[in-house]
Amino acid sequence: MRDTVFVLSQGGSREAIEASILEMEKTVQSYVPGYRLKQKAQFETIGDNAPVRIPGIGFCTGLKTTILLEVEGAAHYLPAYAGNLDIMTSAALVTADHWAARELIKEAA
Repeated sequence: MRDTVFVLSQGGSREAIEASILEMEKTVQSYVPGYRLKQKAQFETIGDNAPVRIPGIGFCTGLKTTILLEVEGAAHYLPAYAGNLDIMTSAALVTADHWAARELIKEAA
C-alpha cells in the first residue's frame, strides 16, 4: 500500500519537521516492520500570492510538506499487498497493549 500525506503547517523549520517524520517512521516500524518512507519529505512554501483553500477553514499559507510512504504487510494471514489492513491491526494491538498497561498501573495503585 502506498500513501501520500500532505500537511500545511505554520511555524516550525524544515529540519525539525523532517526530524519528526524520521522519528515517527522508526516508531511505526517498531510495530509495522513493512512501514517505510519512499523518499525524503518534500517541502513547498505556500505564500500570500497563491494561498490554498482548505474546506471548512478557508484560504491558508504556510509550509506544505509532502510525505510519500509505503506499507508492506507481513503476510501472516493476509497478502503482503494488504499493508493497509496490517497497519490497522498492528496499530490496534499496540493501542490495546498501552491501554492494558495503563489499567494495570491503576489497579496496582
